[in-house]
Order: sequence, then C-alpha cells, then structure tokens
Amino acid sequence: MKRYAISDIHGCYQTFIDLLAQLNLTKEDELYLLGDLIDRGPNSKGVIDHVMQLQEDGYKVTVLMGNHEYMFLQAIDETIPYCWDWRRYQLWIKNGGITTMMNFGYNRIDDLKNLDKKYDAFVRNLTTHVELDNCILVHAGFNFKEEDIYKDKNSMYWIRHFYNDIDPAKINNKTIVHGHSARRFDTLEAEIAEKNIRLLILIADVFIILNQELVVYARLI
Repeated sequence: MKRYAISDIHGCYQTFIDLLAQLNLTKEDELYLLGDLIDRGPNSKGVIDHVMQLQEDGYKVTVLMGNHEYMFLQAIDETIPYCWDWRRYQLWIKNGGITTMMNFGYNRIDDLKNLDKKYDAFVRNLTTHVELDNCILVHAGFNFKEEDIYKDKNSMYWIRHFYNDIDPAKINNKTIVHGHSARRFDTLEAEIAEKNIRLLILIADVFIILNQELVVYARLI
C-alpha cells in the first residue's frame, strides 16, 4: 500500500489524469487531495467528476477543502443570507471561479441554482484535515495562536506565514503537509533544516518522499 498527496490541481484535468497514470494507483493505495481542485484551470468539472468516479469505483480517495472549494460553497449555498448578492460570490469569481462556472455550462451566477445536487454534496462534505501516523494533511496550514488549532477552520483554508508560530506539541510532533502557498524548492529544504520545522509545503513541479511512506506531489498550476 502506498500513500500519495496532491494539492492545488486547480482545474488542470489532463495534467491530473497524466499524473494518476504515472502513479498506477491501485485500490490498496491511499490518495489524498489537499484542496483547490477547482478554479483557474480549463476543466474543474472534469477534475471533480473524475475524483467522484474514483471514489465510486472503490479507490481510497480523501479530499480536503481548500479556500477555492470554500468560496465555491459560499456561491452555491442557498442557506446563507443574500448568497446571490454580488458580495457573496465576487471573491470566488475574482479568483478563477468564472472558469469553473463556465465548465458547468453556466454564464450567469444565478444559473448555479440549477447545479446538480451531487456537486453540492461533494463540496459540502469535504473534510478540513487528516491526521496520519507521521503527518497531518491540510490545505493551507494552522493558526497556532489558537489553543485548539482545529477549531479555526478558516485558517486551514486561508492562512499563510504561520511557520514561526508552529508549536510541535499541538500537532503531536508530526509533520504538516500542505499546499496553498507556492514556495521555491531550492530554498525550502534549507530553510526547514535550519529552523527544524516539521513542515512540508507542496510546491510547483516537484515530488518529495516523506519518510518513505507518503509521496507528495505539487500544485499543478
């Protein structure tokens, strides 16, 4: 059994398919997608459809919520007051949501009211983080200024620049694996070693073996 982590696919369907083909994923393996499946890229709907099909076919695929899924949820959530008001969806549209909306065949935000409920359920049921034996997977990171870092869900989707606040005791001395913020690989390893930070960020066009147990792939766009 192998474990794989991929973050920030951002609608790059064909790149995602090509990567999965290289992994030769089996139903014994575990695949963790660390959020931001959607927006910006050319085929967000295709990415979601493929992930849902993998899950239906019995593959062990766990998907975390990223800030882009969270923005998408705000746009489609009719339980939120004034959710069709521009203030409710402008952030999503400005951050690549327009491509996702068009992927689903809609030209106006109001058309999202007709979205198939299976997509609504998919996004709504995404989890914030996963704790494994040697690491914790999350989209963006954690707010270590909080006594209970798991209560601040917003930070798990959005936070940046939290490395100096990391308290190993709050994460059981495990490694944090996250995406969201692009970093230069040539300086990342040295910085982690220098500060002794138990953290691994997914960055562009690389893969890293974490303790020989988790293969981590980068954001695809």
